Amino acid sequence: MPTLIGIRTRLWAWFQPKIDRAYYTNGGLGDELMLTAIAATARATGKPIHLIASYPGIWRKNSDPASIQSNLERWLYACRRGWIKTKVIHLVYKTGAPSHIAEQMAAHTSVTLPSDWRPTVPFRQPANKYPQRIVFHNSCRGALYAASTKEWPQDRWKTLIKRMASDFEFIQIGTLADPQLPLVVDRRGKTSLSEAAEMIASAQLFLGLESGLMHVAAAVRTPSVIIVGGRSRPNETCYPYNLNITRTPSCVGCGLNDGCPHNLVCLDIPVEEVETAIRHLAAGKSDKT
Repeated sequence: MPTLIGIRTRLWAWFQPKIDRAYYTNGGLGDELMLTAIAATARATGKPIHLIASYPGIWRKNSDPASIQSNLERWLYACRRGWIKTKVIHLVYKTGAPSHIAEQMAAHTSVTLPSDWRPTVPFRQPANKYPQRIVFHNSCRGALYAASTKEWPQDRWKTLIKRMASDFEFIQIGTLADPQLPLVVDRRGKTSLSEAAEMIASAQLFLGLESGLMHVAAAVRTPSVIIVGGRSRPNETCYPYNLNITRTPSCVGCGLNDGCPHNLVCLDIPVEEVETAIRHLAAGKSDKT
């Protein structure tokens, strides 16, 4: 006998748009931000795609997709039972591959990303750009897919801030799960996605990990220093116009979120190296654009 949920879903399916195929990432914030670049490229080629969004706020005022659907679980449930004829396609990718994960996702849609692609986010252009302001994100503990293999040690974060606080204004964003650091303006848990984007856009630099806010910084074109752990290589997940600080032991690209058997040697990055990168970029000495 059909369950109430099944009956409701079948009725819901009856009223959904008749779409040939729709795409979804089912990943974290960063994956869906990269999908915005795919949608923009598809629109530019005259073949916009239908999407099922996990983060509808990302798509506010975004006219690139042919349509933006929600309720992924319902779409999948209805498809499995043949109530919807739409082909729902997961944009899967693999770590350890030679190509960027955004390029791998785009291949499912027959889209080829341009070399200068960037995500897009909804945000209000700030009235001012503040020299010597660094917006930073020191942990991804509050992310949907948290990973200890991305986490630079918090004692090094503290040392870095103490060494540079007299020269820069540091604004901390992220979630309340991220450890609070001293000598900073604490904005953890106090910003929406668009507000975080505006704050990053107002800064001279963004400093962070390989996580969702790195993609936001790329979208608003703020120069960034990114500390990259060993879960994946920079060419797989990062942007070539950032200063990506990493290590390359043989185990890099392991794809592990936790349980590193090598004591996270990939994150043994000295404070001095990160400080040098920040001062280098702040002085406008990078050739990256």
